[in-house]
Parts: sequence; structure tokens; C-alpha cells
Amino acid sequence: MWMWIVVALVGLFVLAFLWGLLSLRRSVATAREAILKVGLADVDRLRAECEAVFRDVFSERLELSDLQGSARILSARLDEREKLKQAFLKPGFWWYYVLPVGAWLGELLRVHAKGQWKESSGGGLEMTLPLPGGEATTFPFDKVLKQGLSGDKGDLLAYIEAATRIDEVAAGLPE
Repeated sequence: MWMWIVVALVGLFVLAFLWGLLSLRRSVATAREAILKVGLADVDRLRAECEAVFRDVFSERLELSDLQGSARILSARLDEREKLKQAFLKPGFWWYYVLPVGAWLGELLRVHAKGQWKESSGGGLEMTLPLPGGEATTFPFDKVLKQGLSGDKGDLLAYIEAATRIDEVAAGLPE
């Protein structure tokens, strides 16, 4: 009798785990689809939404003119994923925060790394950063999603620092 109860409990645990895994995959796929639909005309609205949520929910000011201060605020909030997700939550779209936060991150790179938004050939937006003799491409929306899925604390701060100093790093590399 006890063995059947244990088997049933293990079975329920396995089913709950599989359901959670499938649910996560579906919600990440929804976020990726939404990222592909973001266009240049959406960036200003999403950036302003990000600033408003940080101001109204967290009582924090994100300012594009303040690279270090805003980068620290943004990174710290991304390190607290669940609070950030809750602040931006839209019914049926758990990962919505990726859009406004990704737009804000991209704008920070546009201002401080001389980046330029471009429509990506695969859909959505990418950002190009100038390098001596070329350019580097980064994907701010995807970076925010990746940070939310598997990033470690401080990863975003390091990403911002690297992106805003990429020309210095590239200038020191052998040709």
C-alpha cells in the first residue's frame, strides 16, 4: 500500500516538473516572438515605459545621461528578476519586462557607446557599435532575456561596461 502512495507521489512530482518546464519554454518562446516584432518606432515608447515603472514602482530614476548610476540600478533590478517581472507583468506575458528594459538598455548603449539601432535581417532590432575599421553587433532585448533566464549577478553591469568601452578594447587588439 505504501509503495503505491510513494509511486503516485513521485509520478505527480514528475508531472508537475514536466508541466513547469513546458510552461517555461512556452513563455520564453512568447518573449522571443515579441522581441522579433519590436520596431524602431517602438523604442521611445518602451524606453519611457521602463523609466516610468522604475520611478513609480521602485522609486528609482533611470537617466540616460547617468551611465554609471543608471547601469547600477538596472543591473541590480535584473539581479532581482522576480520583482522586476512583477513590476512589468502583463496578463499572459510573464517576460514582458524584456521589451521595455531591453529598449532602455539599447538606448543607454546608443548614447554612451555611440550605438545605432538597426532592423535585424531575422526580425526585431539589433544595435551596432562602432569599432576602428568596423562595427560590433549586440542585441539588447536578447541580453535582457538571457540575463533573466540564466544570468549571474553583475553580468549586466559587465556587459554595459564592455559595450561602452569596446572601442578602447578593440584599439588594443593586434590587427
